[in-house]
Amino acid sequence: MKNIEIDDELYQYIASRTQFIGETASDILRRLLRLPATPQPFVLVQENVKTEPKTTAKKTVESKKSAETKKDEVKDQDISFLLKHLDNTLNSDDFINEKKAVRRFLAVLSALHFAAPQRFTYGTENIKGSERVYFAKDAETILSTGNGVKVKQIPDSPFWVITNNNTARKGIILSKLMNAMDIPQDYIERTQAFFI
Repeated sequence: MKNIEIDDELYQYIASRTQFIGETASDILRRLLRLPATPQPFVLVQENVKTEPKTTAKKTVESKKSAETKKDEVKDQDISFLLKHLDNTLNSDDFINEKKAVRRFLAVLSALHFAAPQRFTYGTENIKGSERVYFAKDAETILSTGNGVKVKQIPDSPFWVITNNNTARKGIILSKLMNAMDIPQDYIERTQAFFI
């Protein structure tokens, strides 16, 4: 599988088109581009098309906005997208009907990373146990913190997480992460209710 870099606007667009927990970016793009579910070799043929330069007009109002105001707007959009995606995850039949706490745990972590990867990264850097590392970008970092440690990769992310904590501890880890991501308390409590 290849990695590509895309700008934040495209990433948010793709993320907003998620239909179910665990749907990969490749699956979403295949569906949006109406490609077959399995990869097939193809050749892109482009007809001779005349392109005219695009002109953009800046609005006077937008040019007067300070950089700080724009940053706040992006932050507000980011949190609203994150909360919508988290809502979709918590309300999905797959999530509600899932009996295994570790699968719910991974589903929430995947949703948080998918909707706000920068916030997620920041949050994971600031959460550790007294003797254990909870999150890392490789399994070995977590495994090296003790005997009997079990890890799983968070779906659709480069992160690994410790998974052999009891259900209540999983809820505490999520609560700490969501606090670090500046998620409102009511969402944290709602999520934590699944891990009692």
